[in-house]
Amino acid sequence: MYQQVARYYDLLHAGLTEDIGFLLTLAGRVGGPVLELGCGTGRVLLPLARAGFAVTGVDNSPAMLALAEEKLRLAPAGVRERVQLLSGDMTNLALPQTAFQLAIVAYNTLLHLDPAGKLAALRAIRRHLAPAGQVVLDLANPLALAQTPNDRMLTLEQVLTDRETGDTVTVLASNWVDTEAQVVQITWLYDATPPAGGVLRRTVAQAAYHYLYPHQLELILHDAHFSLVAMYGSYDQTPYTEESDRLLVVAAPNRA
Repeated sequence: MYQQVARYYDLLHAGLTEDIGFLLTLAGRVGGPVLELGCGTGRVLLPLARAGFAVTGVDNSPAMLALAEEKLRLAPAGVRERVQLLSGDMTNLALPQTAFQLAIVAYNTLLHLDPAGKLAALRAIRRHLAPAGQVVLDLANPLALAQTPNDRMLTLEQVLTDRETGDTVTVLASNWVDTEAQVVQITWLYDATPPAGGVLRRTVAQAAYHYLYPHQLELILHDAHFSLVAMYGSYDQTPYTEESDRLLVVAAPNRA
């Protein structure tokens, strides 16, 4: 998916900044170095590096990593020195460094993995954490995902302007949910038109969000030998409830 729409990613997420303060606070509490899985274009990784943390970012999309590298080239030397970008699969991670104090799986990234993939990723993360390290998972509230309208109707999500071409990009989405399998299927249409009008260029991207309820997530954490540290419902660290916007999970490796 992200290979197809990498050029639009930063435009789509320009307003997503609330999680940065939360992650900086957590990193300040736990310490570095930091590992980010699914680092994408560096939206989270670069603010952490600017704050003084050594950060390793891993992603399986060459297009997303290329954008992160481009941003890094424009960053001050001190920031560049604190960042390492690697191509890899979070479910099969084997890095030379295995003493990260904090591992981050940011905004909805873990939803792309089915339950078996989530377990494999958490086991891989545990192998790369220091004994006193922690992992933070940032997920949409599963109760909200389960209530996704099942009509498959196209809805308007955003209207963007491509900074490189000047194109107007209309982003439409169609969703349907399989509540038994706990999967939301999403199709996005990115319709780009030139400033003066002309031929519309459409890019289609699809994704499946595999959601788990808190008790199911706790079981997977247990199977991956993690203990739950905290479960928040927002970036201001209020407790999770059924009405929360987010499901933010902080966990630590079991001592045993």
